[in-house]
Amino acid sequence: MTSGEHIEQLGIYLLVERSGDEIVRIYFSAVKPDEPSDLARSIVDYLLGHAPCPDVLLSFSGITDFQKMVFAVVRKIQRGRTMTYGDVALLAGKPGAARAVGRAMASNPFVILVPCHRVVSRDGLGGFAWGLELKERLLALERDQT
Repeated sequence: MTSGEHIEQLGIYLLVERSGDEIVRIYFSAVKPDEPSDLARSIVDYLLGHAPCPDVLLSFSGITDFQKMVFAVVRKIQRGRTMTYGDVALLAGKPGAARAVGRAMASNPFVILVPCHRVVSRDGLGGFAWGLELKERLLALERDQT
């Protein structure tokens, strides 16, 4: 089941796909969801700095051990802060694996809860599945809240 919530500040929807009690995917879309979602609303509230991070069960089916380590590091990056791909690789116990961290971020199925927008290259923003403009806007939104 997919449901979602509009993020007015960004002009985009946050959609949440679930299977039972597990979240399978969280992503952005320009298309309005079929139905609203209390969970999507709580994730948006967290993004906007109005609530703590929701305590939810993420489905790690198909996620590699390396990705799990990277996601655990990235989940600890505080709002308003960034970390480089190389820094994340080092903290995940895989120094020199910055490109692999980039690939893990590109395939991140849990946007916002695994805040891949907070991971940047040493020379700039790096990449973002939904475009660099949205990544810049997300980072600015979080900086303005801290």
